[in-house]
Formats: sequence, structure tokens, C-alpha cells
Amino acid sequence: MKRDEEALKDFNQAIELDSKYAWAIARRGETYGLMKRYQEALADFDQAIELDSNKDWGYYDRALAYQALNQPDNAKADLDRAIQLAQQQYDENSENHGNTFNLALYHLATGTIKQSWHFYSDALKRGAPADHIQAAVRDLEDFLSLFPGHEWAAKAKATLEKRLET
Repeated sequence: MKRDEEALKDFNQAIELDSKYAWAIARRGETYGLMKRYQEALADFDQAIELDSNKDWGYYDRALAYQALNQPDNAKADLDRAIQLAQQQYDENSENHGNTFNLALYHLATGTIKQSWHFYSDALKRGAPADHIQAAVRDLEDFLSLFPGHEWAAKAKATLEKRLET
């Protein structure tokens, strides 16, 4: 909603109430990232991962901060970990559309476009509901706000938006 300063205040309040609230810490990190305050984002992602190291999204978030800070080796390591965790979930339950879309996004971020398209197509073929598709579009919008010239992310977003129209 582009109300980043308000979001930061809300997340700060939540974290003040519970300093180990990994979700709020990670979301504050995402907000910092969208504001291009990457060092602060990185600190939050480090803390959130330390509190809950089994969440693939945390590694993806941190990878984006590393990419923005031109630390490709760290970004690759985190994207590989995010893919590993999401792939494990996919292998256990391929009907989890949110996870499938995440897996597609992680592959997109690594540049493995063929794999990314495989997972986007798989989620759509398996009948992903509109709310999951809308969430995937928002994730691509966030990705594109950090990497505006990413051709494949723009194509994936357009494909998902077209599906929502039908």
C-alpha cells in the first residue's frame, strides 16, 4: 500500500511487545527492503532466520537484500536454501499453491527461468485459486520494485494477471 513509515511503526510496536516475533521482524525487514534500506533489512532478516530457520521465505528475503547490496555469493547461498526448503514442502504436498508460487519465484530470482516457468505453470494447471495468484502477483510486484528491468519477472506477472482476468 506504499505506507512504509506507518508499517514500520506498527512492526516496531509488535516487536516491542514480543522481541522474538519472527514474523513481525521479517515483515519489518521486507519494509526496509522496499524502502531500499538494505542494511537494516539484512539485520532483520538475520534475526528472523535465527529465530525460525525453517522458513524458506526468510532466506529469499535476505537473498534479495544481498543482491541489492551486490553480494551475489551470499544471495545465491540463501536462494539455494530457500529452494531446498520449498522443494521439500512441494515434494510433500504439491497442492500447496502458495508454496509452488514461492518456488517459482525463487527460481526466477536465481535465473533458472525454465524451472520458474515450470512451477508457475504447475500452480496454474493445478487450479490455484485467485487469492493465491493475486499474492504471487504482489510478490512479483515487490521483486520488480527492487529489479525493475527484470524481463522474466514482468512476463510472469503479466501471465498471472491474464489468468486472473479469465
